[in-house]
Amino acid sequence: MLFYVFTTGKCNLRCKYCSGSFPQNLVPWEVKYNIKDLISFLEQDDDLVVAFYGGEPLLNPGIIREIMDRVNAKHFVIQTNGLLVKQLPIEYWRRFDTILLSIDGIREVTDYYRGAGVYDRVIEAAKYLRSIGTKADLVARMTVSEKGSIYRDVTHLLSLNLFDHVHWQLDVVWSDRWKNFDKWVLEDYLPGLDKLVKLWIDKLEKGVVLGIAPFLGIAKAMLFDEFIFPPCGSGSKAFAVSTDGSILACPIAVDVEWARIGHIKDFKPRDLEDALRIGKPCVDCRIFKYCGGRCLYAYYERLWGEEGFRKICTITKFLVDNLLKFKNKIIRLLEDKKINRELLYYPPFLNTIEVIP
Repeated sequence: MLFYVFTTGKCNLRCKYCSGSFPQNLVPWEVKYNIKDLISFLEQDDDLVVAFYGGEPLLNPGIIREIMDRVNAKHFVIQTNGLLVKQLPIEYWRRFDTILLSIDGIREVTDYYRGAGVYDRVIEAAKYLRSIGTKADLVARMTVSEKGSIYRDVTHLLSLNLFDHVHWQLDVVWSDRWKNFDKWVLEDYLPGLDKLVKLWIDKLEKGVVLGIAPFLGIAKAMLFDEFIFPPCGSGSKAFAVSTDGSILACPIAVDVEWARIGHIKDFKPRDLEDALRIGKPCVDCRIFKYCGGRCLYAYYERLWGEEGFRKICTITKFLVDNLLKFKNKIIRLLEDKKINRELLYYPPFLNTIEVIP
């Protein structure tokens, strides 16, 4: 199982789409439970993935070190804005299997949403992590909003030769900041996706597997018949431990009762499996085995209403169908051994990539 471990609810940035730190009544800024209880809880899982989360997890590097010193996890993961990478000693960075750095594309877009100078500092962090010899899968994790242009921003990040993979999430769960979402989708996002898919396939034909995480995740479902619903595993194979010791079905669902499962002192990891499931209309959809319902929080909350929920479904179908068109071609490339099969098996474990934007 994957467990997101909140190290703090505090953040050192105030990005436009999340406004910075969690309120302390929802996610305390300090760990309130006995660390021994967390370790005892985690040690009961023999297929454990620990992902450090926040807030900004590196605001509390001590708990990261303690958990990594005392917990025998198969994989360690961290999602960070990258501004405080030197707070954690080098030997710990070398033990991570996946490191996700928040960056939204080109400098102008990243700095607009995250703050002046953030782009350059994230790039410096990526270069630093490479320089110290980390072998982790380095992921550029984008939040895509109205000023973003998906083809431009994804290809820019890939061109830096710093990141193994690029992943993005659309700012559509609870955002009311869009001036004209429909216009942006029709004029930029869908044409950009189409162009990006064609680029990805063109590179595959040349034996190059571009690390575009949503494409790879869908391709994995197509080729290997391995499905998790939702694809991030929330509520079924992935859970979050908040700073008060409460167990959440989803790390962003800190403010809703349906996601609050219990406390680490009262549960064993195996008791949590399949605690929450996605149901209709998603399970009846023809692309469910590829998108898995997309997002547990969005499924339960539907903060854009039913019409908004359907809009995101339409976008998801466009993406899945665009890739399904090339399924036979990808299979032939694999049979002809023109591409490495292992590179298409992504993510190789639940590493917090949500797959479907």
